[in-house]
Amino acid sequence: MPPMQIIRLRAYAGPNILGPVAGVWLLVHCDQDRSTELRGAIKDAAQAIGLVLARLEVDARPLEQGAALVSVLFSCEVPTVGAALCEYVVACATAKANADATWDREAPLAKLQRQRRSASLPMAAVQLMAEALQRGLPSFVSSSGHLQLGYGARGWQCDLAELGEAQSPPTPPWEHLGSVPLVLVTGAHERTAAVQRLAADTAALGVRVHTMADASFALAREALADPQAEALVLGLETNDILRYGLPCDRCDLAVITDRAGPRPDEATDDDEWVRALGIPMLLSAQPVRLKLSDARLLPLVPYAPNGVVDWPSHRT
Repeated sequence: MPPMQIIRLRAYAGPNILGPVAGVWLLVHCDQDRSTELRGAIKDAAQAIGLVLARLEVDARPLEQGAALVSVLFSCEVPTVGAALCEYVVACATAKANADATWDREAPLAKLQRQRRSASLPMAAVQLMAEALQRGLPSFVSSSGHLQLGYGARGWQCDLAELGEAQSPPTPPWEHLGSVPLVLVTGAHERTAAVQRLAADTAALGVRVHTMADASFALAREALADPQAEALVLGLETNDILRYGLPCDRCDLAVITDRAGPRPDEATDDDEWVRALGIPMLLSAQPVRLKLSDARLLPLVPYAPNGVVDWPSHRT
């Protein structure tokens, strides 16, 4: 049996079941408690490729016959590179245990360093995101290679390639930027109906609503960057919440309709499943709308930061 075997490895791009920010989660089955070894190896490899880690947390849970389940959680600038770095560390440990003389430690490190450099943001983008943070504005980098500040019709974007060539950052229309009304809906069988109902109620206010009932992480990010959207109602795919986290860092209302059907493939157990459904309620200042008649959602109630309002499955 190898000294380390990856059970779960996720690169979160947004708020997730383990924390409020993007980061990496590694869960490893070890032949013994290797938490200290893992911590040191990850820090050394990160330093070697120039990847800055924050909030590095390593915990071990003992198993039978001296084995251990080790959980590693950290934040970094490029979570995808952080996840690849974890794979490298485990591969190193396996090669060492097998006395594999053909294993080349340096070539994979050099590849990771190139990946980190190519994924790193231009300094101008870093400066703009830092100022957006100071102003309390949302920001993210889209899959199309654009820096997005703000959401929807109150957003602004700029091509990263142009930022990389700029002598100084452009000046966004800061006074215009912000977040349009945003509703996040999670659930399964009743999610689509809830999105349709909430979208109709929002459109009745006379605003243009961008709505999606089955939004993947990537599609939700596209919706958030839609300059025509004066409001957004997004039904989020549970598997993508588990895999990538949430596509945004705030919302005006969170609605949890049900926990029905088979457990999502990305969920290790029912606890992960229900926690994924509940993440949006942590981002909203309003009480979460939650279907209290679904007993499988009740474990979320004590963790709702602003209380709970019953979400009916039909209009009353």
